[in-house]
Parts: sequence; C-alpha cells; structure tokens
Amino acid sequence: MVVMNQRTVLLLAVWLLAGCAPSDAPVESSSAATDAPEAAGAQTVLSADGVSIHYDDLGAGQPALVFVHGWSCDRGYWSEQIAHFAQSHRVVNIDLAGHGESGLDRTVWTMQAFGEDVSAVVNALDLNNFVLVGHSMGGKVIVEAARQLGDRVIGVVGVDTFHGGGRETPREQQEEVFEQLAEDQAGFIATFVDRTFVEQSDPAIKEWVKVDMAAAPYASAVGARQASGNYDATPAVASLNVPFVLINSDFLPTDVAHLEANAEQFLFLEMSGVGHFLMMEDPETFNALLSAVLADIR
Repeated sequence: MVVMNQRTVLLLAVWLLAGCAPSDAPVESSSAATDAPEAAGAQTVLSADGVSIHYDDLGAGQPALVFVHGWSCDRGYWSEQIAHFAQSHRVVNIDLAGHGESGLDRTVWTMQAFGEDVSAVVNALDLNNFVLVGHSMGGKVIVEAARQLGDRVIGVVGVDTFHGGGRETPREQQEEVFEQLAEDQAGFIATFVDRTFVEQSDPAIKEWVKVDMAAAPYASAVGARQASGNYDATPAVASLNVPFVLINSDFLPTDVAHLEANAEQFLFLEMSGVGHFLMMEDPETFNALLSAVLADIR
C-alpha cells in the first residue's frame, strides 16, 4: 500500500490540477452528474500520429463548444454540461488518445500530440468560431490546441486548472510520483482523489471518480502525466489573442499573478464549496458561470 507524505500530496495536487483517467467501463452511479448522454453523434477521426480519437458531436447553435477532459478522465465527466449546453449550442466532446474510447496505441506522449487530437476533430468537423473548454490537464491541452488552430478559436476556458500557473514540473518531482504510481496505481489515485474533494462533496461522485481514475491504463496514465509535466504552457498562454478564462475551485490557491502577467485577456472566476471536479459537484453553478462567460465572448 502506498503511503503519500504531505509533500507528495501537495506536489501531486498542484501538478495534476495543472491538469485528470480513462475507464473502459465506468462504474454505475446514482448521481446524474455521472450519467453519460446519448451518444447519437459519436464519431472517430485519426489524430496526426494515426491514433483513433473518439468524440461526440451534438446539438446546434453558436458558438460551438469543444470540451476536453483531464488526466485519466474521459468525456463522460462533462455529462452535465453536454446535456445543458446541447440545448442551445453545438457541443463537441472529445476522448483524448489513451482515454475513454479513443485509441491506446500512442507511443510519443506530448502536449503537442494531445493538441493535435483536438485539432483533428475540429478539422474533421470544419469548425470555426468555437470556444475550447478544458478541465485540469485539459487546460494545457486547450491552450496548445488554440496555438495550433489560430484565429478559428474565439475563447479558451480552463476549469480548475493552472493552479500553479501552467509551468513545467521539475523532473525529480515527476519521478517521485511515477514511482508511487508504479508501486500501487489504484491506492495512489484513491488517496489523491480523496484529497481533491471537499467535505460538502457528494460521496457518490467521489467514489465514482476514484474507481474510474484508478482504472486508467498505466501506460497512458504515465505518458499523459509526463506530457503535462514537461509542458510549460506560458508561451501558448502568451500567444492567445482571445479571452482566456479560468473557472477554478478555491480549495487550492491559483497563481493568478503569473497568468495575468502573460495572458492578454485574462479573467479569473472562483467557486466555493467544491473540489477539483466542480463541474460535476455543482453543475448548476458551473453551467451558469460558463453561460455568462459565453455571453461575453459572443
């Protein structure tokens, strides 16, 4: 059994919250937040390296919204947002390579490759004037995708991400986490997830996330984590010429000063009484905040 010391817990929290694990068969939950929407628009496309990328394309209306999950998560984590926003917007919900129903055969794991997953979907759908929304590690993915996609993107919304400003993670800290993942992935993830929820959080959601993330394929979990840890998002953030918005939980501080110093159009919004998975824990408040952001971006 892995015992996480306080330093490792804080290290992992800041690192992962710069960025979330896939499950081939998510467990059942009584919470509506974890019920996947009907996948009537499910499709696949090949990323630049040939890995199959699975996505849903639902709803209609502008601007289109492109949702990107975090490390070891999948598109099901956005179910409350897809159900809500597909009533008035076109919504595209992506499983990154190594996650959910997308291919597991990636051999080189980088943020550029994850950005290319998003770009492949956007190009297949010929999208323009859309907003990228990314949770946790997905925050780094969407700023990299925005760099690749240029002026087709009209807004970038990070969700409980960039707590540490989006910087690289020192190599020795990465190795410490990898050693513990190798020793007991399920135990390590379970302990981490316990620390990313708050006392008020719905225990059913916490248990679902704990089991789901722990089921992530080890190779993709490590590969994605290395990709995120090795990526300094600062240049991509600085290159944004569209609104860059963070909707974060207050359970950990966010390095707002670093982001304000680098992003041309930066807005920081904060939710209380929720942990890392705020869009699942309090979807009503989160959806209202995202709706307000979209109203300003239009």
